[in-house]
Amino acid sequence: MKRALILAVGVLGLGGVAQAVPGGQLMVLPKGGWTCEIPGDAAVTPVAKPELSFETIADSSYVAPDGSRGSYLRLADRLTLTSGVFSGRRFLMDGEEILRELGTDDTPTGLRCVHAGPLSLTV
Repeated sequence: MKRALILAVGVLGLGGVAQAVPGGQLMVLPKGGWTCEIPGDAAVTPVAKPELSFETIADSSYVAPDGSRGSYLRLADRLTLTSGVFSGRRFLMDGEEILRELGTDDTPTGLRCVHAGPLSLTV
């Protein structure tokens, strides 16, 4: 009886153990517009890429400039657009407001997308 009770408690305890997600913690992006561009510097003006920009919405989804929808997966500081017109695009998060696009070999492509979400103008 005592052995069965210990086994039952042990099995029930396993249900509450959180398992690590391979690749990092599952997260979402802030909702709102993401404006993509090739960044500039003191001597070069940034080059806007509106055709690569998107808006994040509820349920880990995005809306492309043509109005079509897709989904994304964010694991810690890595973002992958998993369906829709931008399926396969991958990014590295630079804080919570900047995405830096990665090529197939994990090197930066030079494109960044900046969150243009709601502004708080409280005084």
